[in-house]
Amino acid sequence: MKDKKYYEELAQDSMLKFTEKEIDEIVAKQEDLRKEFEKVLKIDTTNVKPLFYPYDDIHTYLRDDNETTTIDQKKILANAPTCEGDFVTIKKVVK
Repeated sequence: MKDKKYYEELAQDSMLKFTEKEIDEIVAKQEDLRKEFEKVLKIDTTNVKPLFYPYDDIHTYLRDDNETTTIDQKKILANAPTCEGDFVTIKKVVK
């Protein structure tokens, strides 16, 4: 269990300032949490199978890939007014 001194040092290391009342409240809340976790740890789970994924069915919400047709590069270059190598060339737009 963490004591009052621990939280005072932690506050100082974190550059926080707490009043005595606030530190007492933190210690009390920590003690309450510890008691609650002790209850959870007392639960007998010897015959319980571990659960790695909480749902039986894994859902993927991605769309199916659909094959698409593309135009051959040679046809595109043949239809271009001007081309250079594997690229379509255009007039310079920016000055």
